[in-house]
Amino acid sequence: MVGDAYTIDLPDVGRLRGGVGRFRALRLVHTHLRGEPLTDDDLNDLALLRLDAVAAILVPPAGGDGPVEVAMIAPAAIAADDDAAPEALFRRTRARDIFHLELDFEAEIRALEDELGRVTRGTAGRTERERALVIATSPDDARLEETLELVASAQVALAGTVRQKRLRVHPKTVVGAGKIKDIVLESMRRRADVAIFDIDLKPAQARAFEDATGLKAIDRTQLILDIFAQRAKSADGKLQVELAQLRYDLPRLTEKDAGLSRLTGGIGGRGPGETVMEIGRRRIRDRIRALEKRVETLSRQRALRRRRRRDEDIPILSIVGYTNAGKSTLLNALTNSEIEVADKLFMTLDPTSRRLRFPREGEVIITDTVGFISELPADLVAAFSATLEELADADLLLHVVDAADAAYETKKEAVEKLLDELDLGRIPRLLVVNKADLAPAGQAEVLAARTGGVAISALDRATLPPLITAAEAILGHGHRRGP
Repeated sequence: MVGDAYTIDLPDVGRLRGGVGRFRALRLVHTHLRGEPLTDDDLNDLALLRLDAVAAILVPPAGGDGPVEVAMIAPAAIAADDDAAPEALFRRTRARDIFHLELDFEAEIRALEDELGRVTRGTAGRTERERALVIATSPDDARLEETLELVASAQVALAGTVRQKRLRVHPKTVVGAGKIKDIVLESMRRRADVAIFDIDLKPAQARAFEDATGLKAIDRTQLILDIFAQRAKSADGKLQVELAQLRYDLPRLTEKDAGLSRLTGGIGGRGPGETVMEIGRRRIRDRIRALEKRVETLSRQRALRRRRRRDEDIPILSIVGYTNAGKSTLLNALTNSEIEVADKLFMTLDPTSRRLRFPREGEVIITDTVGFISELPADLVAAFSATLEELADADLLLHVVDAADAAYETKKEAVEKLLDELDLGRIPRLLVVNKADLAPAGQAEVLAARTGGVAISALDRATLPPLITAAEAILGHGHRRGP
């Protein structure tokens, strides 16, 4: 590939020698008319395309023979466990002009490719699920830990993490040019093909990042939607997940395959017609409208069931809380149920209701529903409105928190904020400080005393009587809601 003084066209190399541990058998040679050394763009192309080498002939302003600079990827630096300095990631050779360039290219590239093969030994031909780099844009360690939990819950293979140190995200590519190069090299080293961000991306940002790195960009909302799609088991849950996914995808639909854009013709279809992208958008909108009607029907059916329960004058308790706080485990413990539980985020997606007999209040209905998370995506809230309506008819909300979680306060406040946004702040609430057995001795009791809650371990039924007593006391003090 040889460029002129102004541009260089890099062809789509496709799968050419694309195996793990090999370079592309392509080298890029171009000129720098202002005598500047190899740029970050040059090095990004070298890493992203996995070229054998990139060379710049530096032309002096007065013309004549100028210096030449050649760079090649240094596999040993990529494989290092520590954070190598940017200059160490490439092997550079410089000569005063092309005639004094002492470089046995064939021997050098063969040695480097052998070294790259050793670095990636054992990975060639391996078939596995997508491998993801987690891109942390926030300095908050708790945010990164939660993203890693989401990745594990989505059953995505974690290739590694990259942290962005700049205070604000780059308006175009989210991360800066220097970090782009680090991500490209890290993805090569870790054999990653997906980048997962801990924030939501604008469609233009995702496209710009993908163009710059060759990695598929997944943001926080898309990751949560993927988890929901895996967890949905009932027809209602699958319906609501599909609706949320379509709402998310609609503004991100682009004309990626411009060559396939065509005009629709035929009788009554003369004129400019619609492009493939416009047809896709129209079909998505039609599907969204159809799903919204089905969700409305679902909402009416749920409202009818709730009205029947109110007619029976049976108190309703709803368990709410941050995802993975132990809500389903508590429901199992209170009602001797066997709802599936696991140490993963969003294990419960479809609402579950059970009947429970209190010593004094008699029979009550206790309901578990989807867990909350900070900055819950708006599309999810809208799509799951029919499910979240269940909470509006509760006589008491049992807010379960994880006493052993270092981010206890932050997650507690996030749930309270979401409850207020859903207009559920008026419903009586009892704080249930769970996982007392995992917290330091006495910590759960202190937290419960400070907030007027109850400390329990949902795995130990002997700790539950104080919770039942406290719930009965609230229900018996005029907090029962009328029809």
